[in-house]
Amino acid sequence: MIEGTKRTNEKVNTLQEFTLMFWKNQILINDNKIPLGQCTTDILNLSNDYLVEMNDSRNALVGAMQTLFDLRIKKDLATDTEIQNKLNKVLDLAIALPPFHYLIDKEFGHSMLVDIFNSKQQGFKAMTDRTTHQGEVFHHFIFKLLSIIDETIAFKKYISVMLDLYFDKLNKRNEEHYAVGVFSFFTDTKLLNEIRMTMPPMPAFDFAQTRDVGIEYAPMRNPENEKEYLIAERIVFTSIGAFLHLDFFRALMNGHCPRRCHNCGKYFLLLSGHNTCYCSNIAPNQKKVGDAKTCRDIGAHIKETQKKEKRTPAQQEYDKVYNRLKTRKNRGKISVDEWNKQVALAVSYMEQNQRGELPDFEYKEIMKKF
Repeated sequence: MIEGTKRTNEKVNTLQEFTLMFWKNQILINDNKIPLGQCTTDILNLSNDYLVEMNDSRNALVGAMQTLFDLRIKKDLATDTEIQNKLNKVLDLAIALPPFHYLIDKEFGHSMLVDIFNSKQQGFKAMTDRTTHQGEVFHHFIFKLLSIIDETIAFKKYISVMLDLYFDKLNKRNEEHYAVGVFSFFTDTKLLNEIRMTMPPMPAFDFAQTRDVGIEYAPMRNPENEKEYLIAERIVFTSIGAFLHLDFFRALMNGHCPRRCHNCGKYFLLLSGHNTCYCSNIAPNQKKVGDAKTCRDIGAHIKETQKKEKRTPAQQEYDKVYNRLKTRKNRGKISVDEWNKQVALAVSYMEQNQRGELPDFEYKEIMKKF
């Protein structure tokens, strides 16, 4: 166990060190059961504007800390409050990230500097002097806080490129094919160097394949049956980079993988045993006000309306089904929701046949039943 961590029956989580329980293909946090890969998916969906805000706030805090730790500069309440505000901005951005928003109180640290300045002048001086123990502890806290921003930006950049360039073109979605995608990415040294060149010139922005964690095995009640006990893996992390690294690669090992929706462009978590390129979120830019079609609903129609020079036998069978369903919908024999579900199901069978997972005869028999 990493020195200083708490035992199984204690739960003390900070931005510098946090502990999570893993069981089967889930992360257990309080009453939340989070699928492996979901936290990675949430990070991938951070907007570019959010990342810019993270980096700008990070840089502003670096400047503020240089002022705070400069013993030649006299600090008053106004200066201290300004620095506290810049610290709060970075704290807000960091605590909003997974897994911290499950673990850390959102008000954590928001009056720390001002409170100490007002109540303990000697303590404030010691905390802002790096030659003291208090100063080194506080400086390390700020360093770890800045690292959360750095590692999040680096992780999103590397993983999004990996998924878009080497995973989206995979013929199948399973552990074996994910391994091929990972291997192809990490052996593309030219691409890795190009990504590295887009990062700020700081080591913290690099994407490390090796991460240090502390591992324990702890008895706990079965989340699915409180009368039973089981042994879960309890992992201690000292960086968000280590957590995201484990979340992503363990997800791949369990058949889970984030995938970019071909309609809205956002990532969704594709669970083991599934293969679709459309998410189930409400689709953007719908034609009618109040429409609540999902990207998966629209995706089925997109596949139909895309013009192709030549239709395969599988596609021709699908065309027949599509036309039959469209006629029923227009005549009011099936609802719009049922129409969307049936078209999506027909597309799924067509894709299975095209991948060789569904024999031609069986495929035709299924399509006749629509």
